[in-house]
Amino acid sequence: MGETDGRRAVANFEGKVAFITGGGSGIGRGVALRLAQDGADVCVSDMDLEAAEETGELVRKAGRKALVVRANVASEPQVLDAVSACVSGLGRLDFAVANAGIARGGSILEFALKDWQDQLDVNLTGVFLSVQAAARRMVELGHGGRIVCMASLAAANTGASIWGYSATKAGVRIMVRGWAQELGPYGITVNAIGPGIIDTPLAHALAGDEGGAIRASVEQRTPVGRVGRPEDIGGLVAFLCGPDGEFMTGSYLIIDGGLRDARTQADPDPNDPRVRELQQHMQASMKRRQRTQTLLDDR
Repeated sequence: MGETDGRRAVANFEGKVAFITGGGSGIGRGVALRLAQDGADVCVSDMDLEAAEETGELVRKAGRKALVVRANVASEPQVLDAVSACVSGLGRLDFAVANAGIARGGSILEFALKDWQDQLDVNLTGVFLSVQAAARRMVELGHGGRIVCMASLAAANTGASIWGYSATKAGVRIMVRGWAQELGPYGITVNAIGPGIIDTPLAHALAGDEGGAIRASVEQRTPVGRVGRPEDIGGLVAFLCGPDGEFMTGSYLIIDGGLRDARTQADPDPNDPRVRELQQHMQASMKRRQRTQTLLDDR
């Protein structure tokens, strides 16, 4: 480990290269910035090229090289091209973070087949394609590597509207265990992370606004007293990629501030301000989904 900046130890990732899917925002951006701060050059992959470029610029401001590629993880040719671009553009591949994901919720009585298929294509097939492409290059390069797959707390818990999302994330959790068995002899570790409620665009309806009713409710129910931040996940990824994580593989690590065991509250009544705030967030989420659906369908 390297120096201490007053809050955390900094790993020495000088000369290392990280490939991150879904790196344009949220957890992916937080991971990219943390690995860059610790010395790694970063290939930022996202189907939203504009968002990926923003992350790439932040990586460069941190003093590291950044390569930005557009790729939909549900498309095998796009994933293969992205990993190849990473290796040819930055010279190697040491860390791969299969982070890209989408969330589609709804009742089993009304859930659309396309929503089901989109979740499978991105959250399961996309992780498979990303890990396969990265692992093949790592084996070819011959210096081992670290692979981290983003699952979710929902891989262990579920509910009436998120069962489909939970199924895909539980799939990631179990695939990692099998991949760890096969790739260990090549010096490659594979682990899964299960974030709880993290303040990201994907989970904004759950995290709420700072100072808002939803946020206050989550903070009250979470033992550590706050929602998660992308940099929290970035720190765990850095640990798994660093020297202290070399003996950990096939694991599923929950990072949720203790929320999984917290006592739940009854649903608020219609006059509760959380209901109005949630409706606003759901409307914003629908607009974001409409914007990204065209990108997702490009496969």
